[in-house]
Amino acid sequence: MSAVYRVASSVKVKQMEAELWNHLCALKESLLAPKEISCFRVEREHALRRGLQSQADVMQRELESCLSLEYTPDSLPLLLHQFFTDRSYHLAQIKYLLMLRWRRFCRHASVIEKLYPHYKV
Repeated sequence: MSAVYRVASSVKVKQMEAELWNHLCALKESLLAPKEISCFRVEREHALRRGLQSQADVMQRELESCLSLEYTPDSLPLLLHQFFTDRSYHLAQIKYLLMLRWRRFCRHASVIEKLYPHYKV
């Protein structure tokens, strides 16, 4: 390459060329050599093992939750209380709707009584 590139004869250009050469040498020293392929292979293997281990932990927790008893003597009263609380709220709503329907029926019963003879046939 020295045959193709020639440094100019001016002093300023020679100083800049020397400074550039020093920067280039410092840059070459500061850069790390690329790793070998085996290092990348080991890093990939570790990453895969970490990923598989986290999936295995999740599956282990799922298995433990399936094997544990869902209803125990301690949890049964709380579950029954929750069921009957929800059910009583549902029954109260049904009662309210039936009361509204009965009120509507009683309000319009006179109309039904007037029309009843026509439908009696």
